[in-house]
Amino acid sequence: MHKLEIILDQAVESFSDKELLALYLDALKLKELSLPKPLALVFADNTIGLTDLSVKEKPIIVDFLAGKLAHRRQYGGGKHAEAVARACFKDATKAIIFDATAGLGRDAFVLAYLGAKVHMFERNEVVRIILRDGLRRAYQSEQGDFFKEHMILQEVRSIWDYQGEVKPDCIYLDPMYPERKKSALVKKDMRTFHDLVGQDLDIDKLLNFALRSSCPRVVLKRPQYADVANLECLVGQVVAKSQRFDIYRPVKKLD
Repeated sequence: MHKLEIILDQAVESFSDKELLALYLDALKLKELSLPKPLALVFADNTIGLTDLSVKEKPIIVDFLAGKLAHRRQYGGGKHAEAVARACFKDATKAIIFDATAGLGRDAFVLAYLGAKVHMFERNEVVRIILRDGLRRAYQSEQGDFFKEHMILQEVRSIWDYQGEVKPDCIYLDPMYPERKKSALVKKDMRTFHDLVGQDLDIDKLLNFALRSSCPRVVLKRPQYADVANLECLVGQVVAKSQRFDIYRPVKKLD
């Protein structure tokens, strides 16, 4: 096993952004984590990236302002074109969505720019650091008001611990599943993320928790080859190219 490394391209004393400094201090608390690979959080160019030190690749960063996500927002389709939106929105023009497995915030971003107010929960502490950094830069941008209103990272890491008053219209679950041996390799910029997070072995527990809540709609993203997790509560599916979104209606009592 390996320990998380912290790499800086500047002296800590030169940090002018207090939020970035706070993220650095929080990152230091994670240095004793046991990791499957030699991973590092890289502080460079006003961003925090995650990199695998055993390979040559650019650090993974969360960027809602440029790159593929910004292009998708500008040139992508609307609710009818985005499978995740068709699954989560139902007929509402706006929705409050709890993204219980936020990861790098990509699906949350899609749901947000299509009108949802997304409350994000991320349990992995290292992923949470780079997600907070992406939101930090988004909040400080010219579009900051939009991001502050539509993409909210909750202080608690899991919906199990949420005690707030906001009631979601939908709980969205996108757990990490093992890859099939015959499937194509995960994109290079995501291999490190997969190695870090591993599998969400408690997804059944998380799904059952969501189904016992008062939320009227629960959506579980799964590979197309995966079995339906709960046939009793399944009310619909949205099928995409290599994935599907199983839609559930919670019941009052579950075994």
